Amino acid sequence: MQLDNRKFQLKIFNLPVIETIDDLAECTRLSPPLIKYLTYRADHLYKVFHIPKKIGEFREIAHPCRELKAIQGWILRHILDKLSPSENSKGFELGSSTLENASPHIGSNFLLNIDLKDFFPTIVASKVYGVFHSIGYNKKIAGALTSLCVFKGRLPQGAPTSPKLANLVCLKLDARIQGYAGPRGIVFTRYADDISLSAQTLKKIQNAKNLIHTIVASEGLEINNRKTSISGTRKRKKITGLVITENSVGIGRDLTRQIRAKIHHLFIEKSTNFSHVNGLLAYTYSVDKKSYRKLDSFIEKLKLKYPLCPATTELYKIKNSTITQFTKVCYRTSRIKKL
Repeated sequence: MQLDNRKFQLKIFNLPVIETIDDLAECTRLSPPLIKYLTYRADHLYKVFHIPKKIGEFREIAHPCRELKAIQGWILRHILDKLSPSENSKGFELGSSTLENASPHIGSNFLLNIDLKDFFPTIVASKVYGVFHSIGYNKKIAGALTSLCVFKGRLPQGAPTSPKLANLVCLKLDARIQGYAGPRGIVFTRYADDISLSAQTLKKIQNAKNLIHTIVASEGLEINNRKTSISGTRKRKKITGLVITENSVGIGRDLTRQIRAKIHHLFIEKSTNFSHVNGLLAYTYSVDKKSYRKLDSFIEKLKLKYPLCPATTELYKIKNSTITQFTKVCYRTSRIKKL
């Protein structure tokens, strides 16, 4: 009876029915011995390197080997991507964006930003196992899928499955925060490891801050106090790189000036990094068309001034097709690191 219930549950989610390692091998078109090898030896199949952070610490990146990455890709496409995160989660999902994360907070007087410290590594294997087991897979298969997705008992930053698994693990966290915030008129969104809450009064935000710390700790996660901040009516409000005002959201004056400077360097041939600037222009177009129009006008003036400069042809006008391509790139990139 329990087996039938699990099969029924998997079919409800439109997930592949996998009861044995042989089933998993058949679904992935890999041999059972290879599946077992990848499962038992996963911790030894990553290339690990470290990227320095701004504060002198290092971020560990663990890239799976080709075979392990291939089966992780299958797990992502055929299992994880068929599952929905909470409505409050705005990162690591196709179609979600920093704009979608910031927009709900427009018009709020006070903003609380909380950063979750070492987001992926703090999500342990037991939480990942809980995701696979809760959707209908038996203990053996849930355990095998978990082993294929974790590195040394934790989510690795560098595996294609980690971002989506992190969102699914955080379903309970999101539900608990929303359960507190919603009835009190507090807006809550989460973009990966960035939690944002906004309200009209400072008291609501201060009370929320104390409770959020308790909720996060009880979920086995840790807050980076150094990056926790409250912005009021006299301080610029910023969420995932975007500036919030009373009635709009955009990239802000500082980033606009930086992009203008990069564009100017291209035209006076102090730089040739056209792809980087084109990416910034496409991003600006996708989140702040008003600022993009100003930048586009600036480019047109420079084209008249420097007609023979390579930038006149290398910098393109943004079109919908460009944004579609750029969105796909951003989506793939955001699985590992936020834009």
